[in-house]
Amino acid sequence: MTATRRCLALIPACLLAFSLHGHAQCVDLIANLDDGQLMPSRIALVDHATPAEQIRVLAYIFEIDETGGQMLHHLVAAARRGVPVKLLIDGIGPEPHFPFEDELIVALHEVAPGIELRIFHPRSHLVELAHRMHDKLFLVGDTAVIGSTSIWDPSFRNWLSERDLMVAGDASQDASALHAMRQHFDLFWNSSAAVRPEPEKFLDIASPYRVSQGYATLDPARIRYWREQLLAPLDGAAPTADPAASDTADGPGAPPASGADFDPGWTPIACDRLRYVHDWPDKRSPGTLQDMLHAFDTAQHEILIVTPYLILVPELRATLERQRREGVRVTVVSASLASTTQEFPAVGRAYADDLAGLVNAGIEVREYDDRKNRMMHAKLILIDGHRYYLGSFNFDPLSARSNTENGLWMDIPDDGIDPLRDSVAYYLHNSSPVSDANHRLVADTVARCRAAGCGGAWRWVTMLIRDFL
Repeated sequence: MTATRRCLALIPACLLAFSLHGHAQCVDLIANLDDGQLMPSRIALVDHATPAEQIRVLAYIFEIDETGGQMLHHLVAAARRGVPVKLLIDGIGPEPHFPFEDELIVALHEVAPGIELRIFHPRSHLVELAHRMHDKLFLVGDTAVIGSTSIWDPSFRNWLSERDLMVAGDASQDASALHAMRQHFDLFWNSSAAVRPEPEKFLDIASPYRVSQGYATLDPARIRYWREQLLAPLDGAAPTADPAASDTADGPGAPPASGADFDPGWTPIACDRLRYVHDWPDKRSPGTLQDMLHAFDTAQHEILIVTPYLILVPELRATLERQRREGVRVTVVSASLASTTQEFPAVGRAYADDLAGLVNAGIEVREYDDRKNRMMHAKLILIDGHRYYLGSFNFDPLSARSNTENGLWMDIPDDGIDPLRDSVAYYLHNSSPVSDANHRLVADTVARCRAAGCGGAWRWVTMLIRDFL
């Protein structure tokens, strides 16, 4: 993102601000990010950050693959030029291991003490294994990126279809969405669930005796490796946990792009038309579920939901079915049964089991499919043609009950520019209905499940674990 482009965008923003009731009002800037801009937008923010600003990141996933290694590389460079960096990563995530190994954390503390790393609910907190920080917030100074994207190869190498927004504003104004985003970050950063990992204080350097006894130790060779990787020039290879793991030119996706040429197309919007929402760290009520229910209750004509997972908790299903009976059109674009089953068969089975009931209630369910065979991972809502939500909320029990979530509601004025119109059109165009005009499924879900891999015993397993999907 260039300073010139943002300054030019501020001209219509200022005109809008002074046109509202004849005096200055709060105005934020919005830019829709397509798949090719997900990495460049973040790298540009990091590389242009100054010591007077601060980088704050809430990450559900921060994997040390090619994408995460490149991002960490740029964060280290920013910290070494004096930019304060705070990085809060969920301690559970989707994988059986925490991506930052102890030796990497030690090396990070040595080469970039300006980076503060905290873990939300480390794996040692067994009672919290079902409570994850699913939020996605990448905040640099007065500019942020939010949406569905995590920091790992599947999101940034075009294996998933994601959707993010860049938001800029004046965080010193209470009405700005940036002010609410900073408060959200501080709430989680300062919560008791955020723990600072300090392996150098609790683990000794490996010795023959300690290794022979099976003690947990620090490997000095790995520390040296990470130190060299983190201090390598930015135009070199990104650090990865496995030096032999990077893809070749024939690999499944192109390397993550740099941010040198990134330039967003800004749209000014009055701050009172934006509403940033998030859960409390302990997922207390009211939270994002209650906010979603209230938003659907206010729909007059149409509700469109784009979600990778469609396993509705009773409150959401009852609200959508009631709105459908009252004449509101309800459309849901979901990831395909095959995609969700590949991720975890019980998720595909739970979705398949619900399809007949949703269709019978008059809800139009569509399944996403594109030519690149990507799984759809965006989380997007459109109500009555002008009210949007974009964020991290999935329509499943985990987002509703257990995981913390965040997102941004936007109310587009009748004469305003709609930054998400093309995204909605894209997901509708690249999806097909699972039912016909008479609300009958076009294919038998049992047969589809059997073909996809969620048949047989998965029916009974899913019944037992549905609330944890």
